Amino acid sequence: MEMHPVWKKVLEEVEFVSWYHAFAEQFQTMPPFTDHSVTEAQDMIMEFGFRKTVYDPANSLYMVEGVDDTRSIKGLGSGLSISLKEGKIEVDVAFDLDHDTRVGGKFSLIPAQVGYEGPAIPMPVFTNYKELYAALKQIFGMYEDIGNKVIDIFLAEPATM
Repeated sequence: MEMHPVWKKVLEEVEFVSWYHAFAEQFQTMPPFTDHSVTEAQDMIMEFGFRKTVYDPANSLYMVEGVDDTRSIKGLGSGLSISLKEGKIEVDVAFDLDHDTRVGGKFSLIPAQVGYEGPAIPMPVFTNYKELYAALKQIFGMYEDIGNKVIDIFLAEPATM
């Protein structure tokens, strides 16, 4: 399946592949923090402004729901899920470009989807709460950058009939 051109342009403009490579490289300490508190991690996520975060124990996912008035007014919804299973960090994002078009994907898979052919990028891991907090800060920063770029690019595109 071919990547939506707006989504590809967004990822290229925020230099996602370079960012993810540096992010993953930064978080490769061992051993992974496999016995972290679900509540502690959820509290950290909520501290970043995502008050409607829900933990799904069946899938080991934190489903993050933010309220962004700018995106809501413009009809551009977004969502984010974070898995911290076994101390590995996997993020899945989704953005609604309109009522029919949803783009996104797992951070770990996006580089290949945009054509990255370099060495495999290892999954980021964390070993303590301080590292988790630092990782979440970077994740939410990139999520915000992507969201802002989606608004900039999509709203600049001519409407289709």
